[in-house]
Amino acid sequence: MSQDKQIFSFEQCGEVLIVTATGSFMEFRDNDIRNGYNEAFRQLSEPGIRHLLVDFSAMQYFGSTFVGILIRLAKKARANKGNAALCHMSDNMKDMLKTLMLLENPKIDFSWVAYPDRAAALQALSLL
Repeated sequence: MSQDKQIFSFEQCGEVLIVTATGSFMEFRDNDIRNGYNEAFRQLSEPGIRHLLVDFSAMQYFGSTFVGILIRLAKKARANKGNAALCHMSDNMKDMLKTLMLLENPKIDFSWVAYPDRAAALQALSLL
């Protein structure tokens, strides 16, 4: 029997849950992805957590499954009266999200902003 892989690592910094993908989504089974999403959602539901920061420093590519996870987690952060931010994104990742009209789009209810690094993202989220 194969062992489940952890798709995300989690950290908390004040009211911010930091979610870092631990590798390419191509190497994870559907069950790993589902478990990772459920754990992220559970942690976003904890008292004192308002904001979400997704750190892409360990990921080079993501597809539609990950975009769906991002949308659901960002909506949960908004339900917490918080916001969602992204950091360490490659230009290709930013371009894909802009093409999908999901990055820095004020017309949607879970607008994301990409920051160059964690420090910039955490500072912006702490001002909200």
